[in-house]
Amino acid sequence: MEDVKQRINATDAAIVAADPDAEALSFYYKGEALAGAAEWVQGYVDDGKSITGTVRFYNPDLVMVDKDTAALAYCADETRASDKDRKTGKAEKVPASKDSYVAYNTRVEMNQDGIWQTTSLLSDRGNAKCAS
Repeated sequence: MEDVKQRINATDAAIVAADPDAEALSFYYKGEALAGAAEWVQGYVDDGKSITGTVRFYNPDLVMVDKDTAALAYCADETRASDKDRKTGKAEKVPASKDSYVAYNTRVEMNQDGIWQTTSLLSDRGNAKCAS
């Protein structure tokens, strides 16, 4: 769980730094998930946006597949987070709605250094499980 937390922080830091090639991304992601994370960060760069605020993560459900592989599902409450225009520095406040809640399903695998790297990451914005 700690490495997943750090993966989330690494992604946020890469967005704030406008750096889709941030070393921390390849530390906590691998394969298809790494490509997706870099693309996600690049989208913020292309749109001239950053992020601000706080996201609350809750309802973790961790299932060990084997000693080196796990599946983790969790929810995110983004009602206190928003995108921020890089030029003006203004946050783009969006009223809270069911879309402020996101369900995540991830697969993590332990690498040779003992780091749990995310190899698959799926999200479902507005998922009823997280919005209720």
